[in-house]
Amino acid sequence: MASRIVVGINGSSADASAVAWAATEVAREGGTLLIFSVIAAGGAGDELEPRAKELLAEHAAAARAIAPNAELRTEVHHAKSLPEGFEEVSADADLLVIGRDSHGRRSRSPGVVRIAAASKAPVVAVPEIDLGNRRGVVVGTDGSEPSRLALEFAASVANSREVPLIAVISWQLSAGLGYEYAYGEDFAKATERASSEELDRALEPIEAQYPNLEIQRVVMEGHPVDVLTKAAEKARLLVVGTHGRGAFRRLLLGSVSHELLQDVTLPTVIVR
Repeated sequence: MASRIVVGINGSSADASAVAWAATEVAREGGTLLIFSVIAAGGAGDELEPRAKELLAEHAAAARAIAPNAELRTEVHHAKSLPEGFEEVSADADLLVIGRDSHGRRSRSPGVVRIAAASKAPVVAVPEIDLGNRRGVVVGTDGSEPSRLALEFAASVANSREVPLIAVISWQLSAGLGYEYAYGEDFAKATERASSEELDRALEPIEAQYPNLEIQRVVMEGHPVDVLTKAAEKARLLVVGTHGRGAFRRLLLGSVSHELLQDVTLPTVIVR
């Protein structure tokens, strides 16, 4: 998946899940692993550094048990703010892994959203769940450039794991505005057919690159977040792109990726 994975911890209950997920990836794929913690530069931050180093040592030991042959190191990173620190560390990474605390649906976690928006690398938000016998990589696509990047990322992972790639495209006639009656059955069928054709076009280069990859197509009416969540109920990984751009990158991930990070039900990758 990546040659250099960095995982950020902050003392939350989800840290262990994030570290375990990252260490498992390094053990499977090789590469290096950096476990880091961000604290404020100077002042009160200096008082937190000893505890941060203790936490890093604990998580490094856990990671070492999972990936005994991996190149692993820890770092206390000083920065003005948490998102800024994660952005700086992610600049040299192939993948940034962060934990997502479990506090119930729509719990709102601006820290996770801001970190994901600021990161220079793709971000994986890992919740505190047991993946059990889950299988497959789900990816959302809509024909855009960000979704193309997400599709390429997801296909690479699915191919290396020898698991199905579940490619999802959704469509809505009224966006829930109460005008469903305005659209006839023929129009609905035409919209569904156009969505299916769009998905086929997006998958053409993937099929050419990975001829042995099992690909499952999901074309479903509904809000993208709901459709993706349903498709990923038994999957091990969910991948989406982000439409954040330019000066708004820190504030705008795109509505779908933003909403998915509010209720992370499985390891979720935000690809930019």
